[in-house]
Amino acid sequence: MAAREGQGMKIATIIFAFLTIVLATTTFMFYAQSQTAYKEKTDALNAKQQSDQENSKLKYRMTAMNYVLGLKGVTKQELEVAKGIAGGEDADATEILASFDADMVLLGDQAAPDGAQKNYRTMGNMLLAAVNSKNMSVADANAQTRKAQQDLEATVKAEKGRADEAVAARDKAASELNTERDNNITVRQEMEKRNTTLQETLASVTSTAKTEFDKVQQEATKAKNRVATQDNTIGVLREQIKQDISEKVSLFENPDGRIKWVNQRQRLVWIDVGREDGLLRQTTFSVYDHNENGVANAKPKGSIEVVSLGDRMSEARILEDTPANPIISGDAIHTIAWSPGQRIHFALAGKMDINGDGVDDYDMVRNIIRINGGEIDAELRPDGTRTGKLSINTRYLVRGNTEGSKELIDKFTAMTEEVKQFGTDTRSVKDILALMGWKADERMIDLGGSKGGDFRKRQPGKTEPAASPTPGTTAPAAPSTEAPAPAAADPFGTTPAAADPFGAKPPAATPPAAGNVDPFK
Repeated sequence: MAAREGQGMKIATIIFAFLTIVLATTTFMFYAQSQTAYKEKTDALNAKQQSDQENSKLKYRMTAMNYVLGLKGVTKQELEVAKGIAGGEDADATEILASFDADMVLLGDQAAPDGAQKNYRTMGNMLLAAVNSKNMSVADANAQTRKAQQDLEATVKAEKGRADEAVAARDKAASELNTERDNNITVRQEMEKRNTTLQETLASVTSTAKTEFDKVQQEATKAKNRVATQDNTIGVLREQIKQDISEKVSLFENPDGRIKWVNQRQRLVWIDVGREDGLLRQTTFSVYDHNENGVANAKPKGSIEVVSLGDRMSEARILEDTPANPIISGDAIHTIAWSPGQRIHFALAGKMDINGDGVDDYDMVRNIIRINGGEIDAELRPDGTRTGKLSINTRYLVRGNTEGSKELIDKFTAMTEEVKQFGTDTRSVKDILALMGWKADERMIDLGGSKGGDFRKRQPGKTEPAASPTPGTTAPAAPSTEAPAPAAADPFGTTPAAADPFGAKPPAATPPAAGNVDPFK
């Protein structure tokens, strides 16, 4: 029985071992099959993905084909979308599009019919239109070629005629040339003979000329020395002239005139120069005290302006004086622009602002000098225009502001050199006007007329009534010069109280009917 139990255990063990082997084998087989199935699944998924990518590329190619063929209305934007879905560039699609772009370039700027997009469907119509256009151009070119051919034939025919004429002219010229050559040989022989004679004569003349040249050179040296001596003499004379002119202007040994009678109430004076001395109306004078003997260090006490001319005596109005030192009889008068019996010559240069308002008063200064009897010899206007010329008679150069353009500066420099040559005195415009007694703020005088004021309405021949003070003001005291002057101070032979400058005057002080006569014209 024990043997039977041991045998059963062996059998059981064998069976267990067999089952274990079977199970292990089965498990290995199932594992191997699962691995194979997983690999097949992975391969299938990869194949599917590759297939989808290939389909996308095929769709991109198809879209590209539709785009270039103009099918299904595919646009450039849809083509780019298909390209993105396909994952980028495709060699075949890229080649198709590159060929399409190259073909479209051949069309140039040809427009698609009806404004459609350019593609292979519209390419035929575009090419046909281009061909038609080229055919028309060829036809025009052919016509132009035929016309050019006809013109060429006509030109060739005309040129042939001219060539024939040229050949005939050449033959004639050759014949004339031979004749002239023979003549030239004869002339040359004669010229050689003359040349020999001339050389001999030239040698003789050269010798004589050298002798004469030496003499001329010696004379030129002597002349140069004389010129140097004369230049020195001229320089001395110029300085002397300048000094003489300066003394004439600065000293007061010979004043232009004297105050003969004064009416302070009417602001009028009478001076001892008139029409016969060449005096003009509106001439202004500076007034100096009667005991002054020069103006170099003297200050004018006032100024007057001529309003009426007589033959030897004239009437003037007072432009400026002071109550502390009024104008009286015997005072000397002087202006830089005029002297009895002569006119002073001036030159003007540059911009002239006499009242400080920044406006050029060139024409005003010019008119003031002419009104006062001066002559303008030369002018250099602010714009650079030069007229006239200086001379030995030009006494003053009235200089304004000469800053400006290079042209103005250069012309003023040249004028300065002329001033040095003639000894002309250069003065500023303010100095000139001051010496003439002209004041910028004294040129306007209110004429009261019937409304009152400094000049009251009265009848000719009547004595001026006493001035009544303006309401609300106190009448100023009459200056001491209102006292009757001696009979000798009355140029008309009457007492000052009876003399009325606006009334009837003797013929000697009454202006002639001709008015402002210029004796120098």
